[in-house]
Amino acid sequence: MSAIRSFWLINNDNERWDLSDKEFKCFLNGPSGLGFKKTVNITRYGDRALKDSEVYDFPHPQGELIFYDSANQARYDQYNAFMKFLNKQPITLYYQIPVSDLSGIQDTYSLDCEVSEVQKSESSAENVLRSTIVFDGLSFWKGEEVVKQGSGDTYTITNDSDFPIGFEISVNGSSLKKPYFTLEQDGEIYGEAKIVTTVNSFSVNSNDGQNSLNVNNYANPSQYQDMSISNGAIYVTFMKLAKGESTLSIGMESGTISSVTIKYTPLYRSV
Repeated sequence: MSAIRSFWLINNDNERWDLSDKEFKCFLNGPSGLGFKKTVNITRYGDRALKDSEVYDFPHPQGELIFYDSANQARYDQYNAFMKFLNKQPITLYYQIPVSDLSGIQDTYSLDCEVSEVQKSESSAENVLRSTIVFDGLSFWKGEEVVKQGSGDTYTITNDSDFPIGFEISVNGSSLKKPYFTLEQDGEIYGEAKIVTTVNSFSVNSNDGQNSLNVNNYANPSQYQDMSISNGAIYVTFMKLAKGESTLSIGMESGTISSVTIKYTPLYRSV
């Protein structure tokens, strides 16, 4: 079990750079910006106010990089190698928290980001080169992807995110006539998607920026949505998983399900 938190980077070429080197070859010191910031819009009524809306900023972590080596040139070589690593952006910053119980499991979070600032100082008498670094998040912190697979028609999904989140569902079978799936919480259906034809497979991705619908690999699959259930609102197909526990149910007029895959990644405003 580890009692030390760890940071590392993966660049766009899938190369890794360790920011928690035990020999301080490159060490992220004093990380900050792991909390959250939000903008709250209110309407004031005399000596009271009501909240109209709130928007969370993406994370903005930063810290000091310490490059250590007894040889002065080696410190500069390490720094220059890091600069070349950063040329391959975007970057994913990973953060693994220390083990806090006897399970031995360490939670790992990731943040899609760009490095927006690097400030470099000269080497010191302590045999270190110090450099401040600033990351601009392109997303919220992500937990580890959850994957559920089966061949049944009912699945329990637990979203422990700080927000409702998108997800992916893929259903394969034989002669699925007008298949549909619903999301339910506390006995109430809050999401529903229907296909208006007979298919052997369909899939939906409702993650922001990735919205897609596939129906038997047909061209123009959106025409096979049943829009009558939403009064023309297309977002009904690309519904979000509510926070907490939901039940996802799959149905159809006739046909047989052979496999179901559900994927989702929790999102957090702070880690």
